[in-house]
Amino acid sequence: MSTGSTERRALELLSQALDMPSDQREAWVRSQCAGDAALEKRVLGLLATERAHPGALKTGGARQDTVEPEAPEQVGAYRIIETIGQGGMGAVYKGERASGNFDHTVAIKIIRPGVLSEALIERFERERQILAALNHPNIARLYDGGEMADGSPYMIMEYVDGEPLLVWVERTGASLRERLDLFQSFCGAVQFAHQNLVIHRDITPSNVLVNKAGLVKLIDFGISKSPDGSPPARFNPPGSKDAMSYTPGYAAPERTRGAAANTLSDIYSLGKLLADLLKPEERSPELTAIIKRATAQEPVDRYASVDALNEDISALRSGKPVAAYSGSRVYRFRKFVARHRITVASIAAVIIGLSAALATTVVQYNRAETALAIANKRFTQARELSRTLVFDVYDQTEKISGSMEARKALAGVVKDYIDSLQLDKDAPEQVLIEVGIITSRLADLYGGIGIANLGENEVSMQLFLDAQKALNSALEQNPNDKTAIAELLMVERMLTMQYLYHKNDLVTAHQANDRARNLAERGLTLGSEGEGPILRHFWSIRTDELQLLTAEKRTEEALTKVRQWRSELTLEMVARIGSGEEMQAYFAMQEAMLLTGAERGAEALEPLDTAITLRAAQLAEKPENYYFKTQLMVAHGEMATASRLAGDMARSRASAEQAVALAREIMADDPEDAGGPEGLSAMLQKLATAEFRSGNISAAHMAADEAARLMEGLVQQFPEDKFYQVRLLNVLSQGAEIDADDPARAWSCGLVRRAEGYFDVKAVLEDTTAGWEEEKIAPLRALSCKN
Repeated sequence: MSTGSTERRALELLSQALDMPSDQREAWVRSQCAGDAALEKRVLGLLATERAHPGALKTGGARQDTVEPEAPEQVGAYRIIETIGQGGMGAVYKGERASGNFDHTVAIKIIRPGVLSEALIERFERERQILAALNHPNIARLYDGGEMADGSPYMIMEYVDGEPLLVWVERTGASLRERLDLFQSFCGAVQFAHQNLVIHRDITPSNVLVNKAGLVKLIDFGISKSPDGSPPARFNPPGSKDAMSYTPGYAAPERTRGAAANTLSDIYSLGKLLADLLKPEERSPELTAIIKRATAQEPVDRYASVDALNEDISALRSGKPVAAYSGSRVYRFRKFVARHRITVASIAAVIIGLSAALATTVVQYNRAETALAIANKRFTQARELSRTLVFDVYDQTEKISGSMEARKALAGVVKDYIDSLQLDKDAPEQVLIEVGIITSRLADLYGGIGIANLGENEVSMQLFLDAQKALNSALEQNPNDKTAIAELLMVERMLTMQYLYHKNDLVTAHQANDRARNLAERGLTLGSEGEGPILRHFWSIRTDELQLLTAEKRTEEALTKVRQWRSELTLEMVARIGSGEEMQAYFAMQEAMLLTGAERGAEALEPLDTAITLRAAQLAEKPENYYFKTQLMVAHGEMATASRLAGDMARSRASAEQAVALAREIMADDPEDAGGPEGLSAMLQKLATAEFRSGNISAAHMAADEAARLMEGLVQQFPEDKFYQVRLLNVLSQGAEIDADDPARAWSCGLVRRAEGYFDVKAVLEDTTAGWEEEKIAPLRALSCKN
């Protein structure tokens, strides 16, 4: 074998060996070399170098290795300054921009010429593809990529001049607060990767660097799963190298058994890293519980998401109850009772009644079959008490200032009793349906989409899954029970929305949507009697699919479907649905919003006219109906946008004014409704845009200023809710756009300074989890205000 061939084969074997547990690498190399002493010596030597200088080629990391390759003079627009790292795949160089009027230092990673192999190129290109999809302040960024003249692939990345996390901690003597700050920043980067369907698979201290500014950076995506969630092409199912792509000591137990990596295995590695960051004397019972949950042996016992882990750290630091430590709601409820004795006492009788009824139900359920009638009767009573507690008592306590925690504790009590039933699939069908209904309603209270809720999205998700299980069990006993079908359709629809909005998991959201559609189609074959709820769900499932397609930016596909479905809403179908006019209006709005989103305003006018006509008729029939008034407001607001895009500024301004007038009515109808000022603010933004595009700058200023003041009020009212802060950022960004012709930006900077009196604007802009959209806040980012 020639020298070049030996080197090429050695680097290919090294790349594969690095994807294995360290204690298996040497034996595997010897078996692959098959007696080739020179090849074996070279590969084992490279492995020794990697052990001495771990992560020598980690993405963007500034590390030295023992081998100095011949450096090219220039790559793309960048001049090579020095070699900063060398390892199995090639080399990393420090570069600076060779042209232009600004300084820019980068890291340039290249597979070495002459030693290219299919495995190395595939691993390299996979890393480049993944980094291109991840733009986060705590992930080393990819700037560019391409091929050298000799065909060697390269990528140009952010230069991270730093050191591994644990090394930095030891050198600086970082405080517990500083270490937890870094850990939470790092968790944000991992969660962002998960939201983009990327699993890191090798979270270790050497893959977390801290730069000179103290900013943590996640590096080395060379063995990560690709952005589409599929495993790398050269890896095989469990038991292969795919299942062994990890660093021993930080890998989840299931990985060592050959299981594929997932988000829960990354969470395990995070827990191990957190443990290494803490001194023994710093491990409070709550921190110990957090680590224990993150590193649970069974994946199902770990945190469901990185966000959940991060939230427990935040709760610990702010003195709030830690979910992992509580074990049950007694911990949290006891804290509440100490602060709200009067409120708790006033509802104690209801809790006692619920307790007795549900306890009786458990006893009756577990008796012989001859007692099933009594059990069902008792369960019906329990259900009524549950409904009273969940809805009536909630409605009353909601009026008491600061009662949200009380409602939260009460919902927990109901949930605990429902859990205590411990039903199995052989429980009576009616009992299973009742449990499914109550559990579904509780899920709405904890974190339902589009309704007032407690904001506990993980609890809500689990409750929906529990309801799904109970209702599926009921349908196993009687597949044609239309009540169970209708309830399960609602649950599947809510799961679709949960996966879309709370999990950002479009794949699983589509699966839930498919299940719902298939079930609805089967339900509609069971005859026309009592088909109304199932038919309405069928059409609503289609609206859910449109939301999924919109989120995936599949605009043309969504438009094709919505137009086809609108044509199917015949007079006969409208009559069958029972609320067909509502569906007609909704689908018309969906088509219009897709078109305005694609800046095709002229095409959006027809469906908007239809929606406005239908909504106006609904409101004329029921003038006090909140929903109809709100929907008509939204339709006029969208018409303002469509008319502007179509070039009809007079209609745009008139539509915006109609939307604002309706918004003022809604706000006046219920001053306690937070949706009132929020809706008025949004419609004032529509008006500000119409005035600005019409050249009426002073009128635009007035509308935007009022919009900002309304959101400032909500920020004051809900200081911990990022949603309202982000909505205010959108208004500020619009202000910056309106003020573009003023070099001093005096008016828009005034809005920003006013907002800074309520919250840290810069911090929210830097918080990638806050929920802002980059295109909407870009003008605000570009705004420069002097103090």
